Amino acid sequence: MSAGILMGEIELDGRLDEISWQQSTPGSNYIQGKPYEGSKALEETEVHVLIGEKFIYVGAQMYESDPSVIDKNLVRRDTEGQYDFINVAFDPNFDRRTSYYFRVSAANVQFDKYFYNDSQQDRAWNAVWESAVHHHDQGWSVEMKIPLSQLRYDSNEPNQTWGFQSSRRRMVENEWSYFALHSQRRTGYVSQFGILENVRIPESSRRIETRPYVSNSLHKADAEEGNPFFDGSENTERIGADLKLGLGSAFTVDATINPDFGQIEADPAEINLSEFETRFDERRPFFVEDAQVFDFPLSRSPGDKLYYSRRIGRVPHGSAPSGADFSRIPLDATIDGAMKLTGKTDSGLSIGLLAASVGEETGKAFYTSENRFEEFRAEPRSQFGALKIQKDLKGGASQIGALFTGVNRDLSKDDTFDFLPKDALTGGLHFQHQWNDRDWSIEGSLAASQVRGSENAITRVQTSSNHYFQRPDATRLAVDSTATSMNGGRWQLALNRQNGEHFTGGFWLGELSPGFEVNDLGYSRAREKISGGTRLNYKEIFPSSWYKSYNIGFWAASSWSHEALDNYSSWDSWEASRASGTTNLSFKSTFINEWKSEVNFTYSSDHRNFALTRGGPVMEDPGSFNVRGNVSTDARKTLFLKSGFSRRSGRKDSGDQLKFYGTVRIRPSPQFEMSVEPSVTSETMAQQYVTSTTTLPYTETYGRRYIFADLERHTMEMATRVSWIFSPRISFQFYAQPFMSSADYTRYKQLESPRTYDFTYFEEGTLVNSSQSLTCQNGSLCRDETTGTVRNHVDFNNDNVVDYAFTDRDINLTSLIGNAVFRWEYKPGSTLFLVWQRKKTSYLALGNFNFDRNFESLLNSTPDDRIIVKLNYWLGI
Repeated sequence: MSAGILMGEIELDGRLDEISWQQSTPGSNYIQGKPYEGSKALEETEVHVLIGEKFIYVGAQMYESDPSVIDKNLVRRDTEGQYDFINVAFDPNFDRRTSYYFRVSAANVQFDKYFYNDSQQDRAWNAVWESAVHHHDQGWSVEMKIPLSQLRYDSNEPNQTWGFQSSRRRMVENEWSYFALHSQRRTGYVSQFGILENVRIPESSRRIETRPYVSNSLHKADAEEGNPFFDGSENTERIGADLKLGLGSAFTVDATINPDFGQIEADPAEINLSEFETRFDERRPFFVEDAQVFDFPLSRSPGDKLYYSRRIGRVPHGSAPSGADFSRIPLDATIDGAMKLTGKTDSGLSIGLLAASVGEETGKAFYTSENRFEEFRAEPRSQFGALKIQKDLKGGASQIGALFTGVNRDLSKDDTFDFLPKDALTGGLHFQHQWNDRDWSIEGSLAASQVRGSENAITRVQTSSNHYFQRPDATRLAVDSTATSMNGGRWQLALNRQNGEHFTGGFWLGELSPGFEVNDLGYSRAREKISGGTRLNYKEIFPSSWYKSYNIGFWAASSWSHEALDNYSSWDSWEASRASGTTNLSFKSTFINEWKSEVNFTYSSDHRNFALTRGGPVMEDPGSFNVRGNVSTDARKTLFLKSGFSRRSGRKDSGDQLKFYGTVRIRPSPQFEMSVEPSVTSETMAQQYVTSTTTLPYTETYGRRYIFADLERHTMEMATRVSWIFSPRISFQFYAQPFMSSADYTRYKQLESPRTYDFTYFEEGTLVNSSQSLTCQNGSLCRDETTGTVRNHVDFNNDNVVDYAFTDRDINLTSLIGNAVFRWEYKPGSTLFLVWQRKKTSYLALGNFNFDRNFESLLNSTPDDRIIVKLNYWLGI
């Protein structure tokens, strides 16, 4: 296909009646990708591309024999949904790996995203562009006006060849058709593009954008008696600006002045009983945009990353001094400023540089009896940086890259933050090579880390939940309390068969050393291990009388501690060090009526768990069998239903889980949609860690007693969403998540010996409180419910004398999180937000689940409300 020449102005009305459209040669003869791959599209589509001095113009004509079947559903910008659309995608570097994607629906709703690494998507990429739609008796047509400043390209060549793709979706047949076939039998998206020739680009395109903003936030909640820091109402104003400066046509600098790093959407509620922190998604605009530039996965687990932007501006590490009655600590560390440089040269070299400065945070404490305020340090001044370099080779079929990150904290003032590393450095190399028309690939990565700090800081890292160097039975680990640095590494290697009419698959190997630590600017929950696995997939994409497509998948993976290498030639050594072993079989299908189903079977073998005792000896962790499945109706219909379940059965009475979930979505009109997603989960676990103690040292477990409990959990939640779309640029959305969860600790017990699943159970008795001492009669564990906090008293040696006590862990959490957001894009790139956020939370020190009680407790809890008004204005120069 050849790009046309712009002759005169284009009036953006969707009609394609200017002479420029009539003189250009369109791309046509679209090929069906779904449901019948390779067939001629059922309806004709024509697309034109014109290149001007400052803009790319796209004109598309979508013919439809019966225009009444065109689906004009309205959704908010950048939202997937059930509607007719046309899209175009440009690969300006012709690297077969990256592209800019622009979609317009039949209701003129815009959707854009950025593709990288051939098929990965950055949906947070937002360009500023315009479009118009016109409906007529032969179908509908679209005009797009895309500023060249929104794309990055080589401006040195006046006449270029770009990669180009266009696709159309017709809801009535659920047909997907393409300018250049995007085959389901091949991996990748950009590598399957067609060609756009005669792209005549001006020598340079000036790119300066600024987006100033003003915002006001009103916080309302109940005042706490005697608290001098909050009287029930607080108002916060902010003003600032984001700046985007083009360095030529290929590189962009993003900078901020007094950045607004608040997020509109709240994090979901949960009860976390694990030893790890919860990982939340990034939602702050500055970090979301171009996030893919700094992407460096550490494993096949999607959460493990060398760079995790929510470390920047995180919750402060500090806490109030002991004895303070009230305190005030900022919710997030203030980011003084941040800058990014991103771009790609015409030779395929990509560069990304990020720097951010977080200021020192100060908290305040108040002592009521002394009527005294005291300031304390809540977070040290910190500097964060990341540098990514990546080079495409062999026309994008191969790639090599590196990412380096660094954190520096100013800890010079005092020893308040002596427990934090002063410096944290990481570096990683990755590569991918594809051959035989990209049918095969080999890819791998190598990463290294170093943390430096005081002896206290490094000891804290060594004993953290993803290291546990203090394990008393470890043969290759030991805490070095004099160390002031720690080093580690990680590698992985995979061979994949990527393309095939039916079969694809691969296998992988990897290793993680004990000292690998990235959690100052990355995220990883993994511990030292040697791992490997394999996968095999069979797919059928051509419809039959009862299905449109189906997929059968199999994978198996195992991991071992490095202790297996103590006697690497012994099978018993590897079995004794097995940290996981999982096998999975799945079946997915789409039926001829567009209903879908999925079923998964997963078996986990008995293995050793190196973390259940939280730094104590290794335990046996019984295996389990899990089955889960779901079925859903045709998503195009007014009423959409989805229902699913999962069932896990643990071996050796180690616990079970049963979960039911579903979705009900109704769209009675093109503008309105409502959905509810209820779920109910019941779970038992027989090895929930509680605490440990050296009281009456127990030699079988190296002098420390490890106390566990049977845990019974019940959780109910129901995410509710309402969308009212007034126009392609004006929307109202409401989100609410009622959440109830209980955790009931029963049958307390003590681990009998390492590498087993054997316990000594404590029999419940009666607590007797005499003037001399506490005694536990007729049992070895006695509950004290006479105070506000329930305490469990334990008699380890059965002499009726209480040896140890710990607080009962029972909890009921009930919460309601709600957001209501009104958005108005009053001009391209400029938006007004009106936001109301509400959070209600109730905690009860009770383990049993009682819906009526929990619901009443939630109703009686005090709301925490925020009303936010934000206005930004985009200005392109």
